[in-house]
Amino acid sequence: MLLASACGGATTSAPEPTATPAVEPTPTVQPTAEPVATFEEGPCPFDVPEGAPVECGFVIVPEDHTDPDGPTIKLAVAVVKDESDEHQPDPVIVLSGGPGEKTVHNAFALAQVLAPIHPNRDLIIFDQRGTGLSEPALECPEFLEAMYDILDEPDPDVGVETVFDALMACRDRLVSEGFNLSAYNTIENAADVNAISSALGYDQVNLFGGSYGSLLAQATMRDHPEDIRSVAINSVLPLEKSIFVSTTTANAVMRMLDACAADEACNSAYPDLQDVLFDTIDQLNEEPVPITITNPLEGQSYDAVLTGDAVLGNLVTFLYITQIIPVLPQAIYDVYNGDYELMTQLSSTRLLLLDLTTRGMTMSVLCTDDLIGRTPEDLLNVRAALPRQLASSVDPEFEIEYGIFGICENWPVEEADPWVKEPLVSDIPTLILEGEFDPVTPPEYGQLVAGYLSNSYFFEFPGVGHDVLGATECARSIIGDFFDDPTQAPDAACVAEMPGVVFDVPGEAPELVLEPFTDEERGFSGVVPVGWEELAPANLSRASSALDPTYFVLEASPGAAAELFAAIMGQLGLDPPPDPVSSAQVGNFTWDFYSFERPGGNPADLALAEDGDKAYFVYLVSTPDERDTLYEQLFLPAVAAMAPLE
Repeated sequence: MLLASACGGATTSAPEPTATPAVEPTPTVQPTAEPVATFEEGPCPFDVPEGAPVECGFVIVPEDHTDPDGPTIKLAVAVVKDESDEHQPDPVIVLSGGPGEKTVHNAFALAQVLAPIHPNRDLIIFDQRGTGLSEPALECPEFLEAMYDILDEPDPDVGVETVFDALMACRDRLVSEGFNLSAYNTIENAADVNAISSALGYDQVNLFGGSYGSLLAQATMRDHPEDIRSVAINSVLPLEKSIFVSTTTANAVMRMLDACAADEACNSAYPDLQDVLFDTIDQLNEEPVPITITNPLEGQSYDAVLTGDAVLGNLVTFLYITQIIPVLPQAIYDVYNGDYELMTQLSSTRLLLLDLTTRGMTMSVLCTDDLIGRTPEDLLNVRAALPRQLASSVDPEFEIEYGIFGICENWPVEEADPWVKEPLVSDIPTLILEGEFDPVTPPEYGQLVAGYLSNSYFFEFPGVGHDVLGATECARSIIGDFFDDPTQAPDAACVAEMPGVVFDVPGEAPELVLEPFTDEERGFSGVVPVGWEELAPANLSRASSALDPTYFVLEASPGAAAELFAAIMGQLGLDPPPDPVSSAQVGNFTWDFYSFERPGGNPADLALAEDGDKAYFVYLVSTPDERDTLYEQLFLPAVAAMAPLE
């Protein structure tokens, strides 16, 4: 994920997959010292299934790679080993986004998601210097506190100044603690990538990077090309571009509006969407609306205000996430009609994103790299060229003084040499993937980078936002095929089969129909709803929209009901656990019934029983307005139908 400010373009279809024309590489001369790095094994900071081949620890590298005898830092690393018969010796190294995205704490789960891209290869996941579990980590709790403090601040000028002050307080604390903030930049990050592969004993590696990780991949290809076998990058930020001095976010919003206008069903349900959005932004910036938002994980609620800028910020944020793009026209229209529920849900979901990055590292990297060759006047010119509603309503003078230019003027790092902004020219085999609605690294960025790479393949995914890899199995399969043989174009037939964005429009809810279900392995039978998305056997999500929380689970496991109940409560984080609201003989068992509220305010119902051999449960999460209906039509019939197999 790239940190981007909310700053027209038409929808385009995905081009036919082709290799880009050959360009002769002219390598950049970059004097660097040979990496000096060692691996120190340690416990994994996440649960590892018994027998899983995972190795964790730290790679110790120089703080300044041009001074190998100077101070050192530790990079948190997790290596998921491949033990297949077809094992290949060259691993895949994951380059995270942000800059500053925390990754290692979730490495094993991430490896499962990324399984299609690294068949028969080790997967190396690490926290970049200054980030997450690496030591030191340049965390900025001051920034996080400020972001919560301004949730109910209607004045955008006060908000931007509050964030500036918080970052300056973080700067002062980090400096007082002795951290050299100038050592945290893309050049050092690229040297770290090279050092990690050396310390772990690999002769050749494959790089996979998304968002800022794509820029880091380009820098590593430039500075340390000798051991790189191939590179796959998605959501690509060219070395020569700036995140902040750009119209990409406004263009992406316009692209989404145009896509709705061009879709008969969407345009019929939400006509004149651009005018409606612009009127809504103007109205809410003039008269903000108080709302209450809730952290979906913690359940903590906060007073907030819904401004026009907040609506725009939600649109830009959720153009990152492909699954939510279909509901954005409805969210706009609902607010226009005085219904704030869906937009409030989006604002609540944004709270989950605030602590995903280590903000001190973010600022050090961006202030070193991003603004080279850009001036405050350039930013003002970009603002002036946008429709007023798609530019920040912060006063321009405040934006210069307290926005990214003011922050970087006061962040204790020096800008890198201008040559780091030169386009990458390379003949390393490279796969480039882009999403149609990406609000910060649009498809034309990927095409720009591909034009300088003589052995590259470019694909655009229709209907997809910034998170290309997480959005589509098609992208993961293409990357896996490419890593298998990067000398030829990967099989990308699945791109042509993608439908593009299918906007959510009003319609009749499908009738709830139940069908028999038998689980031979766990030894029970029951009923499940027809047409719901199966996440695992008898674990189903209704997924009527991207934000639909409704899901349903049947389970049976050896042991006592009390043990299963304790495990469930631990997973749900309910302490103290709820008491049963009733006990009754229903169907084949005597059940204890529980009703409670999940974090985020959604009701949950649980029924628990045992037969001496196994414990059984039925679990339903619904929305407040549908709880009674689903309880009667799904939950109780499922309880009555649950039975052990003979």
